[in-house]
Amino acid sequence: MKNICILCIILFINIIYAKNITAIINNYPKVNPNKSKSKDDYYLIYVNNDYEELHIYSDLNINKRQESNIFIESLIDEIKVLISNNRNTYQHPEILDEIEKKNQLKKKIITIKEIKSINEVIDCVPDSVSINTNSYSREDILMDTNWKNLSIQENADFHLSLLSQGKYDENLIGEYDNNYYYPASGGEGIDIVILDSSFNFDNSEFSNTDERIVKCAANIKNGKADLSNIDNYCGDGGIFFHGETVSDIAGGLKHGAAKRANIYGVSLPVDYHKRIQDSDILGGLQFIYEKMIRPHKTVINLSLGGSYDRSDPFVEQMESLTNSITLKGGIIVTAAGNGGINLNTISKYTLPCIFKNVICVGGIANYQKKSSENIYKIDVDSNYGDDVNFYAPYRVEAEIIRFNIFKKVVETGTSFSSPLVAGIIATIMSENPDIEYTTEIITKILNDNGNSETFKIYNTDSILANNGKHIVYSENDIYYGCGIHSGNRPCSSDIPDSNSSDISNPSSLIKIISATATNPSTATSITTTTSTSSTVITTTTNATLTKKTTKKSISTKKTKK
Repeated sequence: MKNICILCIILFINIIYAKNITAIINNYPKVNPNKSKSKDDYYLIYVNNDYEELHIYSDLNINKRQESNIFIESLIDEIKVLISNNRNTYQHPEILDEIEKKNQLKKKIITIKEIKSINEVIDCVPDSVSINTNSYSREDILMDTNWKNLSIQENADFHLSLLSQGKYDENLIGEYDNNYYYPASGGEGIDIVILDSSFNFDNSEFSNTDERIVKCAANIKNGKADLSNIDNYCGDGGIFFHGETVSDIAGGLKHGAAKRANIYGVSLPVDYHKRIQDSDILGGLQFIYEKMIRPHKTVINLSLGGSYDRSDPFVEQMESLTNSITLKGGIIVTAAGNGGINLNTISKYTLPCIFKNVICVGGIANYQKKSSENIYKIDVDSNYGDDVNFYAPYRVEAEIIRFNIFKKVVETGTSFSSPLVAGIIATIMSENPDIEYTTEIITKILNDNGNSETFKIYNTDSILANNGKHIVYSENDIYYGCGIHSGNRPCSSDIPDSNSSDISNPSSLIKIISATATNPSTATSITTTTSTSSTVITTTTNATLTKKTTKKSISTKKTKK
């Protein structure tokens, strides 16, 4: 049986679809030379190869020509015949002369329609830029995190990518890395129980039910759990869609932190003023305590709460239930609240954040990527104080079903910072299923992960939520320093670590990038890649290298694995 393969050939092709055919030469249409010219571009030609497997990188004797090679060469020769008939249809026909001078055999000029009409050509499509071209080292990441295996979501939401890298500094990297890196276990085997307004899991964000459980567990009504009419939908989403967004951020396939964790929704009735009865909160917690806790395998998210007098009996009852859940092996994550206040300075209790057996999460102002100074600071509306343990992105993007319509939403609040941390915790727990995780153990891990990633809140160090990966990569593989915050590039005696104060001293750095023109924006980037047989130097103009050009740029790429 013959091997079937697809050979991809890169050609320089004019974007023209000939309609006014005036002549047929060699059975191919000739384009009207008076037709307006479109932009020249690169296209991919996919060819059906019925011969033996084509070895492009073969060490075999080059004198032994394969049938597949002969076939491809004949196809190229066939395309060459068409060149002279189409020279006048290009914006820049002089490029053909340059190509021929350089003897670039596989770059030919021809029209799309003509290419598609050739036998054995399957398709001709525009060459495109990959979603993400930055290089990273899988080995470095696994060593940094101690994960068993690695999954990468490319071009992820900002709220996710921030969780899986150290603090990025635009003075150390060329472009922000939009990837979300996480352990391949992804929360597998861990339950995230969400006590919130309503849920609709009939959503593509939760379509991987072949590898996890996603369901409504109960509707809380009048302080009691109602197990009727629950499946993929529960709660009154017609009023408030808070729970739908929270669950997507915790475990959605695209927008969530723990994409393989089990997700259980426990719905609470919410009135038109977005208020929840205390009796329903206590009833929900009681149900979770009795029915939903798998010891050391359960994370509970509470994106709810309020301020209470210290003497209010509800405070004691809620704390008693959270203590019972914790002692049974559950880990509670809660939102700090959106009052923009220091919880240390108010007379009332903010529940459940002030309880010592919960992990309380505040929010950072992740509205834009241009300036790290404006990201690594508390959001003006997030509560803060000694009882807030960690800080995560305040702004999130999600996809939910509202009024039977799939809708993209942007939300802000610590209500969404909390499920991000709940998702991180689930991925930590799934990586080591034999460990009996407790709130104390998880808090220590998150502290260790974030100790090198702190920011100031009124001169007080506060810890960023981080899933264990600290290496900061650059989207365009351009670096201005070394160390873990600059692509984990090695530091030598003449290149101080990116965390060192010497980074501000240009005289201690080697100048690699220089502006050769009066305008810095026309600086030339020289990127060197080395193989076993040769060294290739690629020159790119108009590179965005206007940052302090005296800093070292190490642009030798690591192989993406």
